[in-house]
Amino acid sequence: MRLYRMLFFALLLVLCTGGRGMAAEVSGDPMMLEWTTTKVWLSGGDLCVSGTFENRRDDITVTALNDFTMQITFTRADGTTYQFIGTPKRLPMCKVPAGETKRLTLNFGSFEGQWKTWVTEQNYEFSYINGARW
Repeated sequence: MRLYRMLFFALLLVLCTGGRGMAAEVSGDPMMLEWTTTKVWLSGGDLCVSGTFENRRDDITVTALNDFTMQITFTRADGTTYQFIGTPKRLPMCKVPAGETKRLTLNFGSFEGQWKTWVTEQNYEFSYINGARW
């Protein structure tokens, strides 16, 4: 019985000290993670946008994209403008190691329209952990 008690306490000691994890923090700071839109197009009636996330810090790893809202201002050939505001149908996996970039394509769903030029603005929120390696 005494052996079982000692094994039980040894197991508790291992479980209590061995499982130290880090909790992810959430931010929307573009100075940490910057989005650059490279292309806007229609694919099968869906509005698609591709671009690059750049992790501008060398001490954090971005682990997930939590929210992404994009405002696109389209200019037609006649000079008139109109806006689209939306979120992607699905948020993609987005792990960006420290100091690196990740190229993503986002699908915003069905859209009808034609344009000559476009300008984007975006708001996003992401999770990250401290430490360059994960």
